[in-house]
Amino acid sequence: MLRLLHVLYTWLVIGAGVYILVLLFPDLNIDLGRELVFMAALIILADWFAVTFPQVLVSGGFAVVLATFLIYGGTESVYVVGISSLIAGGIVNRGNPLRTTLFNAAQYVLAAYGAFYLYNYLGGAGDNKITAANMLPLLAFVAGYYLINQLLMYYYYLPRRDIYPSVTWIDTLKWDALTYFFTAPVGILMAMMYGKNGIAGVVLLFIPVIAGQYILRLYVNLELVNRDLTALYNVSSRLAVTGLDELMKLILKEFKRVAGYHTGVFYLWREEKGYFDPVIVDSPWAGKLRLMPVYPGEGFVGMVAENRQPVLVADTRRRPELREKPGLPRVMRSLMAVPLVSTGGVVGVIVLGSRRPRSFDRHHLHTLTIMGGQASVAVTNAILSNRLPLFFDPKG
Repeated sequence: MLRLLHVLYTWLVIGAGVYILVLLFPDLNIDLGRELVFMAALIILADWFAVTFPQVLVSGGFAVVLATFLIYGGTESVYVVGISSLIAGGIVNRGNPLRTTLFNAAQYVLAAYGAFYLYNYLGGAGDNKITAANMLPLLAFVAGYYLINQLLMYYYYLPRRDIYPSVTWIDTLKWDALTYFFTAPVGILMAMMYGKNGIAGVVLLFIPVIAGQYILRLYVNLELVNRDLTALYNVSSRLAVTGLDELMKLILKEFKRVAGYHTGVFYLWREEKGYFDPVIVDSPWAGKLRLMPVYPGEGFVGMVAENRQPVLVADTRRRPELREKPGLPRVMRSLMAVPLVSTGGVVGVIVLGSRRPRSFDRHHLHTLTIMGGQASVAVTNAILSNRLPLFFDPKG
């Protein structure tokens, strides 16, 4: 039922966006076509260098949206942001399906139109918009665009926030707000420069927008690195005082704060049964996965256990040999696995999967490998205490 409501909501927003474009088309100044295409190209370029994280795309393109509104008008800004988002989503779709690309374009159309409506409702000037008397309507345009955009995205990602909790809605609000504090003044300056230098003035001020996105990327990456360190500390501090089951659950929980995943499975080797047992599963498919042990050499997990090396798969569709293996590679686009290796052999495997491609990177693999090393110590201690079966040795 929830999935049906999500699909209906998605297509409702898409339909509303198309309706707004049709409604405003008679007011669109076709004679400005060349300049509007140029402004759309700048937004596409900004999206190309956007800061991307799960559920978040932080772009400086709003500076161009605001400049377009101030220079050409509300109808033109709606069309520029809608078309540029649609094209950018098609070029740099980051693994999103067509429905998501259409939704992104439509929600920007609705945000721009809603902001334009608030501007007019508060008596915004039709021309010479950059005046002290017009500041309140301009602030309403900025705030309206930001809030409508965030609300539409919030409800779009609401059904999946328990699957990808690594970036909260508060994070999204905060990081996106930082771009508005920077891009709104730049957008006003772009419009002022356009009045004196034409389109060249817009381009000149667009360069700081790209630089600002790069600085924001460094800031957000630094904050996420701090989360990695916090997660590692939380696991290591509980290593000696937490039971094995609780520790495995803690590792999956803490890693989810670092990089959201769809499915996480902790496999332990069972000597008496001769297979890797999925003892801890964090997934919407947990019931089925708990009934699917992995035998040596079988599938993706068996391959990782035999090779004893961490594995990162950016996109399973580009690895046909993996798509043929049973289990998670058939339903996950991104995979990451770390064998739990001790002096006696392999004691288990941690596997994480995402339904989006390129959800994990080398940094995530490094963090999971460290956590896997901590888990290996705990499992080995349990083995030495005769509470677990022996190691799996692919050579023996």
